[in-house]
Parts: sequence; C-alpha cells; structure tokens
Amino acid sequence: MDFYVISTLKNLELHHLGDRYFCLAHFYLRDKEYKNFFLSIRKLFPSAWITLDNGSAECSLVTEGDLLQIVEELQPNEVVSPDVLFDKEQTLNNLDSFVEKMKKFPNTEIFACPQGENKEAWVECYTEMLKNSNVSTIGLSKIAIPFAFKGLSNDKDIAESRQEAVDYLFNNKLIQKPLHFLGMGDPREYNYYKKFSEVRKYFRSSDSCYAVLSAVQGISFLEENFKRVPTYESFYSHRLSEREKDLALKNVAFLKQYNKGV
Repeated sequence: MDFYVISTLKNLELHHLGDRYFCLAHFYLRDKEYKNFFLSIRKLFPSAWITLDNGSAECSLVTEGDLLQIVEELQPNEVVSPDVLFDKEQTLNNLDSFVEKMKKFPNTEIFACPQGENKEAWVECYTEMLKNSNVSTIGLSKIAIPFAFKGLSNDKDIAESRQEAVDYLFNNKLIQKPLHFLGMGDPREYNYYKKFSEVRKYFRSSDSCYAVLSAVQGISFLEENFKRVPTYESFYSHRLSEREKDLALKNVAFLKQYNKGV
C-alpha cells in the first residue's frame, strides 16, 4: 500500500515524504504557493502520481467547474468526483455529470467516493461505482463509513468502522477495483488488511495529515502513542519547528514499516 503525506501550507516539502501526492482542491484555488507547488511537481517529476481531491470532506465550496479547471491546469493522474456527504443519490448524480465532462480529459482517471445515510445506502452507492466502467478507483472515507455503518461522526472509530466495511465487502465479493483509504484514524489500521491475501492487490493507498498533525502535537508513534487528535483548522497555517519535522519524518517511517506488506 502506498501512502500520501499531507502537510501544512507552511511546510509543503513534507508532501515528498509520501509515495504519491494528494492535492486538495480548495487550497489549490485559494493559495498561490500551494498551487505552484503542485504545478512544479507535475513539471519537475512528470512520473509522479497526483490525486486531485474534491474538497467535500472539508465541506468546501469547490464546484464541478472548479475541479475541471484544475484538471486542465494540473493534469492530475486522477480526480475525485464531487460527492455529497451521506447522500447516495446526489453523489451518483454528480458522478454521472462529472463523467460526461471528463471525457475531454482522457488521461485523468476518475476516483469515486461512496456515500449514504446508512449502511444499505452506502453499499448500494459503492456497488454502482463498482459497476461503472468510468470509475478506476473507489475511496473508503473516514467520514462516510463510520457514519453509514455505526452512525458515528467527529472522527470516532475510523479504523474499526473501515475494517468492518472491508470485511463486509470481502465477504460479499465486492472488492474488485483498487481501493483508497481516505483519511486515517490509527496508523496501525492497515496491518489488519494483510489477512485478505486474495484481494490484497486492491488495497492501493491511503492519504492523511495524521502523521504530521501528531508530530505537531508532540505525539510519537515510536513511543506507541496513537492518541487521535481531530484535524483543526489552524493546523494548516502552522509552520513546523525542526523538532516537529523530525518527529513527522519518524511518524511516517513508522506508518510505512508497521503496515509493510499490505
């Protein structure tokens, strides 16, 4: 499994600690330095994999038109279709609309994130995305899944809920496309998926600011401290000290080593 490292706007260089690059559309639109950073990645490292997120998890006001504009400029490898938290019907309608408009960008794949007000609706949404030949990768959200499977919000039981969802998908033979794990609740979560040897090849990647956020809070994974700190708005404007950057590097190294082989 590959990992994307998301950092603060003041320490964009920490994105290089990841295996891939995760571009947040709302920051791309409003922060010139952030935009230029990702444009430089595309120019200097043409083989780098860039995923363009749609900003729905942050409840941003990124429109379909905004996303299409960024796709044209950045030429990401994939883009997350506009989804609506907990709303299966609107998410699927948005996907249909987005697929049509993306036909003029054949080199950018479409990544879709299932939503639903409960488990049944979420599974129905996931299944529709699985059947959709235009969808290359499916995202398992740290927000959508705990809500759909357990009625939880506010970053509760992310790992446990997602493991339950993967169990369900596996038992019902629904793991047939690459999966991306959106966000993180515990860096040890992914070790659980090693047992799914038949479909392990589909556990593609995960993104999170968790390793960096924890470092800012003085939390060391090496010391077996996995306290969950919800992402707070001022985190992204923080400039890391050298001590915090060193701890972030160690947290990322722990994350990759602990989940090696997934």
